[in-house]
Amino acid sequence: MADPALGPVRTMRQHLIVAGAVNAVCAGLPGAPKVTALKDGWMLTGAAGYSSQCQTLQELWSAVLGCFTDASVLENLRRRRLAYAADPAHAGLPARAAGLLPDTPEQTQGAFE
Repeated sequence: MADPALGPVRTMRQHLIVAGAVNAVCAGLPGAPKVTALKDGWMLTGAAGYSSQCQTLQELWSAVLGCFTDASVLENLRRRRLAYAADPAHAGLPARAAGLLPDTPEQTQGAFE
C-alpha cells in the first residue's frame, strides 16, 4: 500500500527509521507504545497489550495518540514531537516522521518527497 507521506515505494529502511523516531519521541511517557517496523508498515503495541498494524504514517500517529488519554501527556508528546523534528541531529526522514500530524492532510501533501 502506498503511503501518502512516504510515497509509492517504501523500504524496510524507511520503516525502521520511522519506528525509531516514534519510539524516541514517546520514550519515557506513561503508557507509551512500542513501534516495530514491518515489511509493509508498522506494528504498534500499547502498554496494556493492545496492538495495531498500521500501513501509513498517518495511521501510525493516530494509533500512537490513541494510547494516551491524559491531556498533559498529550501536550508533552506534542512538544516532544516538535522538538525532535526541529533538532538538526534528526534531519531528514526522522524529523519529518516526528513532525507529521495526523488528521491534517494538507500537512502531509508532499512532505516526504
